[in-house]
Amino acid sequence: MKKVFLIVSLIILGCTKEAPEKIPPPPDEIQVPIGFGAGIINTKAPIESVSGVPSTQIDGIQILRQDVHKNSSPTWSTVSSVTATASFFTNGNFIVNPLQYHNSNQNNYSHFTAYYPGVNENSVATALSNGVATFTITGQEDIISAPSATAQGSSSSIPVALTFSHKLSQLQIYIKADNEGAIAAWGDITAVKATSPTVLTLNITSQTLAENGTPLDLSTGESPQALTTSFASFGTILVYPGTLTIKVTSANVPEQTVTITGLSSTTAGHAHRIDLTFTATAINFSATLTDWVNGTTGSGTVE
Repeated sequence: MKKVFLIVSLIILGCTKEAPEKIPPPPDEIQVPIGFGAGIINTKAPIESVSGVPSTQIDGIQILRQDVHKNSSPTWSTVSSVTATASFFTNGNFIVNPLQYHNSNQNNYSHFTAYYPGVNENSVATALSNGVATFTITGQEDIISAPSATAQGSSSSIPVALTFSHKLSQLQIYIKADNEGAIAAWGDITAVKATSPTVLTLNITSQTLAENGTPLDLSTGESPQALTTSFASFGTILVYPGTLTIKVTSANVPEQTVTITGLSSTTAGHAHRIDLTFTATAINFSATLTDWVNGTTGSGTVE
């Protein structure tokens, strides 16, 4: 799988005073638009790009804003509401609603940060309180975020560069039978799951993702699939980075649990290909780290 680098240049318009999206400027003021450059976005679960443009539209990117004195820093820990939302279209447009403008006070700078998914985007339950975003994931979405970036002054032509990065690990599941006997022994593969915390918190200031609650089993969500003697995709799962545990169920065999050796821990922003080879007597497991970024390889066997 290729690295996904989505690079866009854009101008986002809006209005600002103390509440940028709600209070229009007086008629005699000149509104100066804020230019945004959404630097690198490698996002969603999983997304492909063509020439830096997403092949699937991304909706509900959450934009947060604070306007403070130029000698001060934003205090994201006080933020409990979203200023605007953004959509990234397959034609390369990055549109923010409502429109954003520079603060008319030369001594005030506007600061922005962003994350995805938003409230109930792709069925993910999301909340924001005191600078912490809480997500309840299903295994079929990525979490991305961009650290704070600044619009310096009311006449600056330097764009605000938002650089998003993955917060989860992607598991790419592939299955095959070792021989015809294995196909008969196992029957259709009905589920492949990975164990992961599902309630996660993102600290907006530090950009740190943390786990909360008891880990649960997240599935690829694929329908039952017949084995063949060639590797075939059985979907993907996005999990909180950490210890890797895989569970497999088939029509003829109850759930099997295995921890992959040689790949003891997954990493945020990495896509791990998991090859599951079913034999008549055992399942042979191997794991190869594929692009988002370069990584290590591993293999394992479970009876």
